[in-house]
Amino acid sequence: MPTRPGRGSDTVGQHGLVLGGGFAGMLTAQVLAQYMDSVTVVERDVPPDGPEPRKGLPQARQSHLLMGAGARTVEELLPGTLAAWAEAGAHLLGAPGDVAFLTKFGWLPRVWHEEFVVSCGRDLLDWVVRREVLRNPRVRLLPHTEVEGLVGDAERVTGARVRERGTGRSTTVGASLVVAATGRSSHVETWLAGIGLPAVPDEVIDAGTAYATRLFRPSPEQHRRTPGIVMIANVTGDATGGVLLPLEDGRWSATVIGMRGSEPPADDDAFLDFTKRLPHPALAELLADAAPLGPSRGFRRLVNRRLRFDRLPRHPDGFVALGDAACVLNPSHAHGMTVAAFGVAALRDLLRRYGNIPGVAGRVQRAVTRAAETAWQLSVGDDLRHPSVIGPRLSAAARAQNAYADRVTRAATTDPAVARSLVDVIALARPATSLAAPRVLVPALLGRGRRATGHPGPADPLAPRDA
Repeated sequence: MPTRPGRGSDTVGQHGLVLGGGFAGMLTAQVLAQYMDSVTVVERDVPPDGPEPRKGLPQARQSHLLMGAGARTVEELLPGTLAAWAEAGAHLLGAPGDVAFLTKFGWLPRVWHEEFVVSCGRDLLDWVVRREVLRNPRVRLLPHTEVEGLVGDAERVTGARVRERGTGRSTTVGASLVVAATGRSSHVETWLAGIGLPAVPDEVIDAGTAYATRLFRPSPEQHRRTPGIVMIANVTGDATGGVLLPLEDGRWSATVIGMRGSEPPADDDAFLDFTKRLPHPALAELLADAAPLGPSRGFRRLVNRRLRFDRLPRHPDGFVALGDAACVLNPSHAHGMTVAAFGVAALRDLLRRYGNIPGVAGRVQRAVTRAAETAWQLSVGDDLRHPSVIGPRLSAAARAQNAYADRVTRAATTDPAVARSLVDVIALARPATSLAAPRVLVPALLGRGRRATGHPGPADPLAPRDA
């Protein structure tokens, strides 16, 4: 039996419609199935039966991390998921204990902490969630079907027009609540304009981020001595970085990142050459002895963009957008899936409290925006530092915040307690305001830590972690 809200209108007989069958869409279907009698998920592709690539998710070939805060939220929404990911081969790694992370002031100490990250292929993450959600008899999948537009008017959305891609047949699917989880290529603004709403304002911060990723097979010795994750941030000012993540089946996913003017090349030979430009040779040295598995794959046009539904004169009842359909983040910060899970949890919380009463969709949309705020500020605050960025200039307050963040990062390279607190914020486990606590504030203001250099840190950053 579905869980009914504690107060507000009863949801017996209501139908939920989810546009998009990816990570955010399937988690949304899981939530709606607890509060409505039936849920339909419209997905433009035919999802694979296993952890295989999905055509509508080209960025799946890039490295992905799910932060511990996001993983814990998914576990609340869909109990048993963490164990299912681990059983399928995902790595649950301590942060910062299993992460060799080079900041602009040096390597973070690899100390034990309860925070963690999930590292595996995006296809595996999505498949486990999809498999578990579709076992729910209340959830029905409409594959190979694309959305043509919304049904309703500026006051209320009552469904969507969809078209079966094989036959071209169009139909209308009515719904008590429509949730758009259609990813970074979403047409939410066009759909809303089609039912009479004004243009949804947006914010765009474009640092010109570009990726290139290639899979490798490490030798047994490399696999044994390398920490779970190697992350190299931009240190020397040429706007390049890299990350090495362990995948299922003993593979590595290596990604190099560059900003506008320093974009990584797409061809295979140049990929390894680009790793030699990074601020530390660790990644290049590791990959030199690993066997490449297939070609490198590039991904560009990675901006921060969020829709400001709060600036509309009125939010239509019966409609919510979440995940990348509402807020796209620069993926180099690895916050996208975690923010999507936070948004679904916000939907659950308000349906639990009020039910699907008039006005609840607007409440949910505002809560989705709030759930992404910390990640937005972290991503935008970092990207606006780069001279190549297209966006507003940093305010005096933002410059002061960045200066303090630098002090915290500097202190974190030598103070394990500060390192743990910094990781908590980076992993979205705690708000940025937690960095004002005395245990962080005092060492940050005292200026502890190494000064930035071209190759800061220990002689062997890949050594075993500290106790």
